[in-house]
Amino acid sequence: MKKRLSLIYIIMVCCIAALAGCSFGGNYEGKDLVDKAKRLHTELEAAHIQVEDVTGGHNPDRKIVQEIWYRFQGDVMQYMYIGRDFETGEEYYEFNNGTELDTWHTGDAEWSFVAKGSEDYYSYSRAKRHYFADGALLLNDYPSAVRSAKIINEVGGIKRVLIQYDDAKISQYEQMSGVTDYSQEYWTDNIFEGNRIIDNGQCGSLLVSYSKDGRQYSYRISIETPDPAVPIERVEPPALSGEITENEQ
Repeated sequence: MKKRLSLIYIIMVCCIAALAGCSFGGNYEGKDLVDKAKRLHTELEAAHIQVEDVTGGHNPDRKIVQEIWYRFQGDVMQYMYIGRDFETGEEYYEFNNGTELDTWHTGDAEWSFVAKGSEDYYSYSRAKRHYFADGALLLNDYPSAVRSAKIINEVGGIKRVLIQYDDAKISQYEQMSGVTDYSQEYWTDNIFEGNRIIDNGQCGSLLVSYSKDGRQYSYRISIETPDPAVPIERVEPPALSGEITENEQ
């Protein structure tokens, strides 16, 4: 379990940390759009989410540091998750089809399998949500720390909510200690009635930027909505599929 948590923590500690017990307040321009996006995300039956490292700008070589495919089958969440730490070269793969949990970490010779009902088995459901399936965590906007916000109308009727945070107020959250220049940009997808845009809804893209320990970081989270009827497939790590060797990692 420690391997799994370390990768998640390293990559996204300043973006989607759980804030249970914190008291939120405050309002800002565009908060209604963000709140709606959170609700709609939580209602998704399936999603494909990528977290890309876009530090230094957008380029074709940007790296996917986290990726998940999931769908709900009744109350059960089936998913395939991949986490990568490009500084250490470590990767973590996790697959759950609702009855079996398969995991692999860099250095493992093969997958580890845990059957449902076993002591080390864990899973997610509509009530016990993976953070990528929970709009309140994935799309956290820290409303009490907002310094300024505005809505920008983009081409095609898409609305972008740009939020800038106050350094002193954002530091009140333990997970954000040492973070400065924190900002988020929400890109909301259009809701159509025929060919007419009637509203803005789900978040299709979220950009998170901040500075810490003298370094700047930027991550783009993109959210797609695949057909929930399509089963989730297990993705083989390159080290096991023969694409690369362990030494090449």
